[in-house]
Amino acid sequence: MDFKTGIGKTGVALAYIIAFAMCVLNLIFHPVIIDGLPYGLCLPSPDMWPLDPVGSWIINLVLVAVITLLLFLINKSYNFIRTTEPALIAIFPIMTMSVPWFSQGVNTSVILCLVNVVCLAIIFASYDTRNATQQMFTVGVFLGIGSMFQYAFLPMAFVYFVWALFMKVLRIKETFAFVLGILCPYWIALGIGWLKFSDFQFPSLTPLFDVKQDHYEIILLLVAIAIAAVIGFMLAVTNFMKLYAGNSKVNAMNLCINILGAASVICILVDFDNMPAYVVTLFMCCAIQLANICALWNPPYPWLVSALPSFLYIAVFVCSLIF
Repeated sequence: MDFKTGIGKTGVALAYIIAFAMCVLNLIFHPVIIDGLPYGLCLPSPDMWPLDPVGSWIINLVLVAVITLLLFLINKSYNFIRTTEPALIAIFPIMTMSVPWFSQGVNTSVILCLVNVVCLAIIFASYDTRNATQQMFTVGVFLGIGSMFQYAFLPMAFVYFVWALFMKVLRIKETFAFVLGILCPYWIALGIGWLKFSDFQFPSLTPLFDVKQDHYEIILLLVAIAIAAVIGFMLAVTNFMKLYAGNSKVNAMNLCINILGAASVICILVDFDNMPAYVVTLFMCCAIQLANICALWNPPYPWLVSALPSFLYIAVFVCSLIF
């Protein structure tokens, strides 16, 4: 690790080793079973899927790795974080794996984050195009399918709508395609008889503190959320000062990420029953803000941008093992 210029490849490798170690230790020494999380509109939530514990753990690990890879590839393609410092792909896995709720097995939060990253790539690719109906329809389909399994996908409809506005692709045709995409999975499922109208139900909400869960685990989850929310908000305001005077496309792409982060915080506060569903997306947005510090402000010790938040989340992980 080069402490003068950044973490480099060695630092990224170390971050992955630490994230993987936390993931393994959580599985072995601190299993977390989350009961009572809400269902989707007509199908069971991913948190309720009857998967083998080890298989679920492996799938979840692969999903986090895919999100990290996609973030790297999207930034390489669109350069919305203009730095060679790999803070984003180093910090995000540590933040996610530090909390047992998101490293134990397949869960809504990781899946929702993956969908958000894919939709972000689709929207970025359609910037200022004359016809983005296919892209908006595809985004709507992802949203529609996800909402069948977890209603946490529905608040993202507003986020994607605003994304399209900032990326200059929101017109009447695109709006119609987006709405049609949301409805399409339901239409097909009803048409082939896979679902019936009797299968639809509003989720039975259970207050998080009524869940059969150790209160220490909930407190640590809230601490992890608070760290990401505070850091993300402060850095979003700080970075906006530089982004506002920069390239309009880069500014628009980062505004999309800011909107996603803000929406995640609002959903956590408003939809407190289903709070965990939005947390990994918040972690991703916070990691992007940290990476932008290196790109926009050129700190004298860029390795600290990755190291300091990583230490905080490693401390959260250690506390989760102790308690």
